Amino acid sequence: MPQSAALLVTATIVTLMFSLGLGLKNYPFVLLRDRPAFLWRVVLGTCLLVPLAGLVLVLLPLQGVLTRPAWAAMALMLACPSAPLILFRVRSSGGTAELAARLQIAAALLAIVTIPLMAIVFKASVALNGWEIDGWEIHPAQVAMQVLQVQVLPVSAGVLLGQWQPQLAQRCSRALGALATLLLMLMLVALLVLSGRQLVPFLQQNLLALAAMAGLSVFSLAIGYGLAGRDPLESRTVALVTGMRNTGLAAQLALTYQPGMPELIPGILSYVLITVIISTLFLKWQQREIAESA
Repeated sequence: MPQSAALLVTATIVTLMFSLGLGLKNYPFVLLRDRPAFLWRVVLGTCLLVPLAGLVLVLLPLQGVLTRPAWAAMALMLACPSAPLILFRVRSSGGTAELAARLQIAAALLAIVTIPLMAIVFKASVALNGWEIDGWEIHPAQVAMQVLQVQVLPVSAGVLLGQWQPQLAQRCSRALGALATLLLMLMLVALLVLSGRQLVPFLQQNLLALAAMAGLSVFSLAIGYGLAGRDPLESRTVALVTGMRNTGLAAQLALTYQPGMPELIPGILSYVLITVIISTLFLKWQQREIAESA
């Protein structure tokens, strides 16, 4: 992948996270103050329970039959929480965008610790089974620094600007939100173009992996739905928070640590596409459930 692709991915994540921080109202960590048990339950679920359950229930049992790019793509997506796409999905589905934003910030903060930890766990599990992903030398300190630079610092800067100059932040939030949406579309198109030759062969050669990705998407949504509680809107929001993973961060890690595995980006894009399909079906099912209960 050319360096321009990595720069586009980084710019997209930074812009999305900064606009997220600008859009938060009032006290940004109100959940920590008012609902600490709920907050910890959800962020630990999305940052630790989802990747560990995916590893134990899917990746380890299927390690001998999955291709290495497919296995690594799923591992990266499972390890990367706090997807910027969550807010767009929540707003369009009638969920609670403010709740999603607060949970996303908390997950981004915790990801500084959990992504390096998951990198160690996933690499150790591969080594125990006598299987190695050559060249994937993910160093925990470097991963933590990347998460800090592209997620935590932009969000923190947006929150601070919003507290200092709320009117300016409100005006900038709309413009940056539109820019972030455009960059997100450009990033996905660029990744599709750059990996277009590998995408169709990847899909043809990894049918079992596609089924595994669908299973992981369903399981991730179910974890969030179960952790949320009884409120239907919160259930919808939390399910999307746990079910949708951070595509941009996963792509950035792939471009940084595994440039010699060109099939890795098609694997990540396949996971994203399947997650969007599964989450759309979930939202239709939950909308029908809300209508019936009403």
